[in-house]
Amino acid sequence: MLNLTRHTEYVEDDLDLVDMCNLDLMRYSAPWHSIERERGVYDWTWLDKALNRFRDLGIELILDPLHHTSFPAWLNGGFANPEFADLYLKFIGEIAARYPWIRYYTIINEPFVTALFCGQEGIWYPHFHSKESFVTMILNMGEAICRVSKHLTETLEEVHFVHVDTCEKHRATNRESIGNARFRNELRFLVVDLILGKINELHPLYSYLRQHGASIQKLEWFTGNPSGIDILGLDYYAHSELEWNRGERVYPNQNPEGFAIVAMDYVKRYKIPVMLSETNIRGFVSDRISWLKFMVEQCEILKARLAPLKIPFRGFCWYPFIDSTDWCSLVRCANGNIDPQGIYHLDAETMRRNASELSEIFASLAGGVISSADIPAYRFQSPLDAELAGLLPLMNHWRWREPFAIYENKKPAFHFARIKLNQVFAENGA
Repeated sequence: MLNLTRHTEYVEDDLDLVDMCNLDLMRYSAPWHSIERERGVYDWTWLDKALNRFRDLGIELILDPLHHTSFPAWLNGGFANPEFADLYLKFIGEIAARYPWIRYYTIINEPFVTALFCGQEGIWYPHFHSKESFVTMILNMGEAICRVSKHLTETLEEVHFVHVDTCEKHRATNRESIGNARFRNELRFLVVDLILGKINELHPLYSYLRQHGASIQKLEWFTGNPSGIDILGLDYYAHSELEWNRGERVYPNQNPEGFAIVAMDYVKRYKIPVMLSETNIRGFVSDRISWLKFMVEQCEILKARLAPLKIPFRGFCWYPFIDSTDWCSLVRCANGNIDPQGIYHLDAETMRRNASELSEIFASLAGGVISSADIPAYRFQSPLDAELAGLLPLMNHWRWREPFAIYENKKPAFHFARIKLNQVFAENGA
């Protein structure tokens, strides 16, 4: 994706746009698959250029060295490879030695969803289709997170760990779905509970893990070697709240509660600082402006609820900064299909970065000039007007405007693979 959006070519220009938007902290990927194309041989040329630009601009970064399946092609089996933790630890050791000034790490991005897509649903490499593979990958990634956090803590003068995963909530719409929703509401905490050493014989998922391949010795290893989490990053999208009817997902959601309420489930469980680590909406620029307003407002509500608990709210991250590509195939085909979800939108022919009212508003937000109340509320256009109907009651107090004319007749060039995702989430169990 870095190549398809031409970010590898325009990295310095793109980071200048970041600087123009007043960002002082940014999540950023270090592509393991490109750096270590041959086992034990590292090419730092491009990453040196990118990270040096960050230093020149004075922008701190949260480094993300493994974003979904960005491991090298030679790593047979990916996360299921029994050497995964050893090999990844070695790579991170090389990064830390070369860039000791980096203070924030997301060791593995979204390990829960990644293991689900790789290990159970077969969507991403190695395309396994079993709960046993899912559990194996969770354990391997969990071990890597714990070992990497220990290594970085011991070798760097200062380091902070931002653990990023989905912010979910599941609800039953009938009596037959209560058990399914209850199980999934435990499963959403699996990775964090595991790496914090909280899974023992009394844990609700202990028997599930044992049934699907986790040994007693392996689970005991986690209780004795926990990772630290300094900030819990929560990724929230319109599909993050899931409703169920007899094993089938109900979509669009009928009664979503919003990020502020769902995030409190995580806050109450872990009592550590949180941030919104990802959000976006696909569609017109006007749609994205209204979703930005909604999510900023939700974060303001959450921050107010955290204040009496003396738990800090640490930040807001919109993903991506520029449009990404190929989520229409769940990034399984490198066709360069633009995904209209960025702060800057891309031209399909030239990949030119285009500013808009959205980028202007985002810069004002990051600069602390405005709040959610100052962001215009444009009516959501089709198909989002129907898909977000359940969330609209949370926006009833807004003064709605009609979408601006330059975009209202221009169709987005992207259609998200909702059918496949619905099939994924409709699987019984995890």
